[in-house]
Amino acid sequence: MQQQRGFTLIELIIVIVILGILAVTAAPKFMDIQGDAKASVVKGMAGAMKTASDIIHAKSLINGNSGVAADPDKPTVAVNANDVNIDYGYADVLWAGAWVHMLDADIAEGTAGSVCTGTEFCVFETEDANGSGDAGIFIYPKNTADTGACYAYYSHASAADTPPGFGTVTTDC
Repeated sequence: MQQQRGFTLIELIIVIVILGILAVTAAPKFMDIQGDAKASVVKGMAGAMKTASDIIHAKSLINGNSGVAADPDKPTVAVNANDVNIDYGYADVLWAGAWVHMLDADIAEGTAGSVCTGTEFCVFETEDANGSGDAGIFIYPKNTADTGACYAYYSHASAADTPPGFGTVTTDC
């Protein structure tokens, strides 16, 4: 009686074919992991922006700062020993006047049409956030462009009793 000491050629071919079929069907599911990760990071940034804005709004209401004043005299609230400019009771839309003090992340100011490099995020200010006519900021992750479709945004209308808008666009992450 002779014992078998390994796999036959047919068994090896069957295993290779099965692994090939699995690779062809499963690979596309895992190929876009980086895009999904970027989209999740952008959604997390939007959540952080919303939370920071809610805290600033609450502090503003406590301080009675629900109006607006001209730039040098804008009302402020203290955050981490910094003054955050307030506009109609919400955080001002300007990066340097408010958001740089509100978000604890590695964020650099980007320029129009630039790709974010060197920091985890870049920010771009605009006078027309998402075609709304309202001023806003876009925060986009490293290795993406401000003109792409992978960012979190904050838009703030210049009218009393109009809450800011938050959101994400993740179609090109």
